[in-house]
Amino acid sequence: MSGLVKRKFFERFIADGTYTIPNGASVIWIECIGAGGGGGGGGTGVAEAAGGGGGGAMSYSVFAASALSATLTIVVGEGGTGGVGSTSGGSSHGASGSAGENSTVTDGSKIVLTAGGGGFGYQGVTGPGGGGGGGGGVSQVGANGTSGTGGNGGNPTIQSSTQGDSLAGRGASGGGSVSNDSGKTSYNAEYGGGGGGGGGPTNARPGGTGGSSLYAAGGGGGGAAQTNSARAGGSWGSYSAGTGGAAGTGHDSGVDGTSRDFGVGDGGGGGDGGANNTTGGAGGAGGIPGGGSGGGGSDRGGSGAGGNGGLGGRGEVRIWAW
Repeated sequence: MSGLVKRKFFERFIADGTYTIPNGASVIWIECIGAGGGGGGGGTGVAEAAGGGGGGAMSYSVFAASALSATLTIVVGEGGTGGVGSTSGGSSHGASGSAGENSTVTDGSKIVLTAGGGGFGYQGVTGPGGGGGGGGGVSQVGANGTSGTGGNGGNPTIQSSTQGDSLAGRGASGGGSVSNDSGKTSYNAEYGGGGGGGGGPTNARPGGTGGSSLYAAGGGGGGAAQTNSARAGGSWGSYSAGTGGAAGTGHDSGVDGTSRDFGVGDGGGGGDGGANNTTGGAGGAGGIPGGGSGGGGSDRGGSGAGGNGGLGGRGEVRIWAW
C-alpha cells in the first residue's frame, strides 16, 4: 500500500443549491433532515391553548459516486411558521401554524433521498385545545393537528402496526386534547420526527409534552390554558417525551429547542397560560435543524391575547464524499 490517505470532502446546505461531486470521489454519503412544523396560536377567553408542531425526519444513504450524475439538486425545507395568537378579546381562536417542508436531493428528475417535515400545531379553540402536529416520516410530511386530535406521523406505513410511538422511518403521532382533562403527551420515533404536544383545553388545563426521536428532531410542547402548566418539547437522541426545550412558566414564553451543527434540533417548549387577562406565553422556536415549535398559551380573562406559536426549525442537507 502507498500509505497515502484519501482526501475527504464535506458540504452543508442550509438553503437550496446544487452539489457537484468532487473529482476523484468514489463514495457519497448524504443526510437529509426535514423542517419542523410551526406551533399554533393560543386563543382568548374560553378558547384554549394551541398544539406544538411535529419534528422533521432524518434519512441517510450511501451511494457509489459512479451511480450518480456529476451534479445533484438540493432542496432544503423551510420551517413552518407559527400561528398568531388571538388579539380579538372575548372568546376567540388563534391561528394554526404551517407545516414544515421536506428536504430532498434530486439526480436529474429522480429524487434519491428525502426527509419529511413536521405537521403543524392546531390553533387554540373552544372546548378541546389544539392537536399537535405529527412527526415527519422519511417519505412524507406529518399530518397536521386538528381540533382536539393530534396528526398522524408521516409515512412509510409500518405493516400491522398502529399510529403512536413509531420505529423505522415513520413519524410519531401528535398529542390530542380532551375537554376537562388535559393536552395529551405526544409520541416518540426512531428516524421519524417526534410528535407535537396537544394544547391545554377548556377549564384551565395543562398542555401535553412534545415527543422525542432517537435520530430525528423533537416535536414542540403544547401550550397551556392556565399558569405554570405548559409542557416541554421533545429532543433528539431520546425515546422519552418532554426532554427538549423547557416549557414557559409564570405566563412566559417557552424556551427554544437546542440547535446543533451535527445531530438534529430539539422541539421548543410550549407557551404558558395567562391569568386575569394576562397575555399567554409564546411557543419556543424549534431547534435547527428540524425541531418542531411550541404552541402558544391562552389568555383566560378575555381581554388579553393568546400567545403566538413558535417557528419550526429549518431543514438541512449534509454531504460527505471520499
